Amino acid sequence: MYYRLRFYLHYHTYFGQNIYLLGNIPVLGNNNPQNALQLHWLSNGWWYADVHLHLDDPVTFQYYYLIRELEETTIEGGIRQVTIQAASPYDQLFVDTWNEAAALENNWSAAPFTRVFFPHSSVKIPGQLSATHVFKVKAPLLEPQHTVCILGSCDVLGNWNPQHPVIMQYAADGWFTAAMDLHDVPVPIRYKYGIYDRERRQFLEYEQGENRQLLNEAQPGMQVTMHDGFVRRHYQHWKGTGVAVPVFSLRSKKGFGTGEFADMPLLADWALERNIKLIQLLPINDTISSYTWKDSYPYAAISSFALHPLYIHLPAVGILPDRHPLQQEMESLRTRLNEKSSVDYEAIMDFKMKYMQALYIQQQDDLLSAGYWQWFTVNEHWLLPYAVFSYLRDVHQTADYTSWDKLQTYEARAAKVLMASDAQVATGIRFYFFVQYHLHLQLQSAITVIRKKGIALKGDIPIGVSRYSVDTWMYPDLFNTEMQAGAPPDAFTSEGQNWGFPVYNWAAMEADGFEWWRQRLQHMSVYFDAFRIDHILGFFRIWQIPRESVQGLMGYFHPAVPVSREELIFLDIDFNEDRFCKPYITAAMLEEIFGNYASVVKETYLISLPHGKYALRPDFDTQRKVEGQALPKGLKTALHHLLTEILFIKVERHGTTVYHPRFDLMSTTSFQALPVAAQEKLRQLYHHYFYVRQEHRWRKEGLRKLPYICKATDMLICGEDLGMVPACVPVVMRQLGILSLEIQHMPKVAGSVFQSVADIPYLSVVTPSTHDMPTLRGWWKDQPALTAQYWKDVLGEKGPVPAECTADVLKKIVKLHLLSPAMWRIFQLQELLALESYPVPVNPREERINDPAVGSYYWRYRISINLEDI
Repeated sequence: MYYRLRFYLHYHTYFGQNIYLLGNIPVLGNNNPQNALQLHWLSNGWWYADVHLHLDDPVTFQYYYLIRELEETTIEGGIRQVTIQAASPYDQLFVDTWNEAAALENNWSAAPFTRVFFPHSSVKIPGQLSATHVFKVKAPLLEPQHTVCILGSCDVLGNWNPQHPVIMQYAADGWFTAAMDLHDVPVPIRYKYGIYDRERRQFLEYEQGENRQLLNEAQPGMQVTMHDGFVRRHYQHWKGTGVAVPVFSLRSKKGFGTGEFADMPLLADWALERNIKLIQLLPINDTISSYTWKDSYPYAAISSFALHPLYIHLPAVGILPDRHPLQQEMESLRTRLNEKSSVDYEAIMDFKMKYMQALYIQQQDDLLSAGYWQWFTVNEHWLLPYAVFSYLRDVHQTADYTSWDKLQTYEARAAKVLMASDAQVATGIRFYFFVQYHLHLQLQSAITVIRKKGIALKGDIPIGVSRYSVDTWMYPDLFNTEMQAGAPPDAFTSEGQNWGFPVYNWAAMEADGFEWWRQRLQHMSVYFDAFRIDHILGFFRIWQIPRESVQGLMGYFHPAVPVSREELIFLDIDFNEDRFCKPYITAAMLEEIFGNYASVVKETYLISLPHGKYALRPDFDTQRKVEGQALPKGLKTALHHLLTEILFIKVERHGTTVYHPRFDLMSTTSFQALPVAAQEKLRQLYHHYFYVRQEHRWRKEGLRKLPYICKATDMLICGEDLGMVPACVPVVMRQLGILSLEIQHMPKVAGSVFQSVADIPYLSVVTPSTHDMPTLRGWWKDQPALTAQYWKDVLGEKGPVPAECTADVLKKIVKLHLLSPAMWRIFQLQELLALESYPVPVNPREERINDPAVGSYYWRYRISINLEDI
């Protein structure tokens, strides 16, 4: 059957702007921005599109509008959902209101508010299929006992009588909805929305502003849907408090040496007593690559979908017979692991995986329930590849699929043939179905309990995936594995950070409408109400490091407008590629670094060049080669340093050679050896490269990706925007309504030592510390001069500075943060436990979760007390 869909949008454009419509069905572009449907301009600010939809079965689709002007694209906030059924009128007409992405109402309409804080039970709208007109509007922050009503200038709409409003119902799509028959009612009809108290059966208030107007009269076979945006009312700025903790850091009497999903309701009980409304977690994806403690790094996921078996609660899956060796060992091992001050990752994972294997053998015939098959069908697109990957990783004892003897690149048909060809192989693969199913059940159970307590859950999206992961195995075209993602030097580390993740091929991702991101976020939204975008700066530009390098210092921004040879010549810089792009090593440098061992180093690792210069031998001429040699750590560090003595990183791009200034090139001996005039010209070029010339490009990149990714779900989005933040980033984040991250002692205003809490924007998360930093106790101990200034200038205290960050000091800091205008203030759990004087480590460094300056850090922190005892 054919349906006619007509879309009308009232929006005042100016010359050069065009409006497009994008939806998740083919006639509306299939979520691919390149295929968006262009609207036609009518008159008086109205734009229009008309399409025909052929349906054999009912369909539910979503859509939104975007505006294009030259290279600039503006995307509205929110999303509309439509269901067409066999009995729906043939002619569907939609009159839409543009939704400004930056409107606060969009944030208040996100999942934490609609699912948890202000839930409204959805109902089937009576008379919707036969109605001539359907009115839809959103009303965020509306208490559960209240609903929206509508009054207007005709009998059907109560003739403006507050005693007879039309009561609207909350529909499954999140809109308050009323369906009416307006046959023989003359237009225009003027109307307004209002708020109605269901319990007292009383009209409370009209919305603010002018009357709305309906211009489309009822016609046979046609249904008009008015998407009217938000009820216009004065909204108080809602504010909430949250607690941040990795799941593995939780401790309970029933645990197994690590936090588990089953422990999360206990944390929610504690949070509920303190009016804490949100629990923020670190990534919970599977990271098993080597089965060593190095897999404890939660940001190196081998799957963007699979959950980590570390968090399984074994007794909830099943119990082995008493005589089974693993069952006999279980209680004594659990006691030993629980007594440890930190997570023993390898011992826990070894036992849990063995125990799950034994349970699988015992239970596999009972697995095939209706609930299991329903879950499997929804998740098969990622589950089968993940399970095959995990099985082959175990067989080959490496996640490096390039070294496997089969399936070095994922093929769905080959994976299914592999399962069908050998019963033992199929059993090994299905084991991972079994593990993931029980992880899903346990996490879903925990979340259900937590949400019923009125507490939302916030997850974390890592900026990258492991180089050898299911994602890169399945979609090699979406990643550039010859580059490594990281960060330039900062307050954490002078060498920069090299995370080892491949960088994204954004052009390939954009080609299918960012489908990988959409699936990833939609899967995440099953469990989470909000999420943190780790290193949101990476969506504007990523610091990429060539595979031949180890230190983040050797990277450069991508995309970026590079420096050309012609530009250097134009600036009258005496450019010599070897002098500027190869390590500058002199005898004096070697004497300074190696002292009495300089001559031995020269003979063993260096080649003598003309004019008293040296170069590393071919076996040592990249950091990757040096790292692969069996050398003392101190010697490796020194050779790495020699290789960083460059001024520019040379890049071959599309047959052209371009150059990127090495970060902080002014600190190099190579720079100091240049003539003063050349130094000054390079300083100016360096400043322009890093702080001026890239801004337009990076803004364009952020707007090219983030709006479409934000549209994937209704989760509340927060961006981790710390570090070397381009000026365009906060502008784009505000434009899209993405919450920023604010830390007092990491101010975003140049020249400031501390950020004023009073000046923190509403759309933000304010926190005194994150998992990458020392806790407040550690910061107080490590930075005495800075904390003394904080004590006097920020806290306004006049007495002597406490030597330690005691519970009283913590209370002052927490109170200050609670008074901030930010939507969210979030504290690490260990901070709040210390504030309440629960036992904490004597050395505050022991409660730190991660140290970015340590390349291979063991993520193993556990709170010092059982959740049952707090």
